[in-house]
Amino acid sequence: MPQANILIVEDEPIVAKDIQVSLQRLGYRVPATATSGEEAIRKTGESQPDLILMDIVLKGKMDGVETVKQIRKRYDVPVIYLTAYADDHTLERAKVTSPAGYMLKPYQPTELRTTIELALHRAQQDRHMNKGEQWMTTVRCLGDGVMTTDRDARVTYLNPAAGACTGWTHAEAAGISVTTVIGLEPGAAGDRAGNPALKAMTDMRIIGLEDMVLLTKSGARRLIGGSAAPVINDLGAMIGSVLVFHAATPLAPCPHNQQISGAALLEMESNLGRPQGIVNLCAWCKRVPDASGEWYDLSTFIAERSSMQFNGGLCPECMARCFPQAGDRF
Repeated sequence: MPQANILIVEDEPIVAKDIQVSLQRLGYRVPATATSGEEAIRKTGESQPDLILMDIVLKGKMDGVETVKQIRKRYDVPVIYLTAYADDHTLERAKVTSPAGYMLKPYQPTELRTTIELALHRAQQDRHMNKGEQWMTTVRCLGDGVMTTDRDARVTYLNPAAGACTGWTHAEAAGISVTTVIGLEPGAAGDRAGNPALKAMTDMRIIGLEDMVLLTKSGARRLIGGSAAPVINDLGAMIGSVLVFHAATPLAPCPHNQQISGAALLEMESNLGRPQGIVNLCAWCKRVPDASGEWYDLSTFIAERSSMQFNGGLCPECMARCFPQAGDRF
C-alpha cells in the first residue's frame, strides 16, 4: 500500500518536529510543514497531501479552524485536529468543518496511527460515493436510455430516458428480465443471441443494438440503436451489464392478433419460470453458489428456480458400475 503524504500544521517548531518523527516511524511521509494558516493553504496546493494534521492555535490572522474552512473551499483533503484544547467552544467551532478526527495532545503513536488510517479509509470511501453520485446525476441527465442489469440479466437501474422510451419506471422494472423491459420481438426473449445483456456478459465484449425492435410496456414498436457491455468490478469479476440506447424510427403496430405488450411479456416470463443468466458452476463437484456465496447442488438450484422436481435414482450405466451383479438378476 502506498505511503500516505501528511501535511503538518503546527506553529511550535519543536512540537512539529516531534510529530514529523512520529509519523515517519509509523511509515508515513511528511512532504511539508506549515506554521500559519496562510502557509498551510499554500503548501496544501503545492504538496497535495493525503491528509492534514492541524493545530487549532496558530500564528497569523487565521487559526486552525478558519484555515480548514478555507482549505475545504479549494481542496478535497481530510483534516485531523491535533490540539491541546478540548473546551466546548473550540469543539463546536471545529465540528462545523467536519473533521476526519480530533486528537488531544499529548498523543500516543498507536492512537495517532489508528485515527489516521480510519480517516484515510473514510476519505477514500467518501470519494467513491461522490463519484457514484456524480455518475448517477450524469446518467439521469443523459438523453440516451441507460439500463444496468445484474449477472442474471435482470434490471437493476434505468434512467428517465430509458423509462420514457420503454414505458417502464425504475420501480416497475427492477428485478425484471431485461428482454421484458426493452421488449424483443415475441419468441426471442429466451434466446441468448436475442438477449444483448446475456450475450455481452457471456462473450465479454460490447454488443451492438442496431435495428433492434423495442416493444414498449403498452405494446408500441420502435427501432432502437445503441450497445450493451459487460460490467467488471475492481477485482476483475463480471457483475452485470449496462445497455445504452436511443429510440430511432417508430414502427407500424403489429396486426392485432400478433401484438404483445411489455406487461404481457412479464406475465409470460412469470408463467414460464425459465431462469436466465450466467451461473458459476464448479467443474469438479457440479455445485453452484447462491447470492450469499454458499454453494449447493445443481438439482436444488434448478428446482428452486423452476417447476421441475427431481426423482433420485441411477441411470443404467451407473447401476452397472455400482452394482455389477444386479444386472444378472434383472
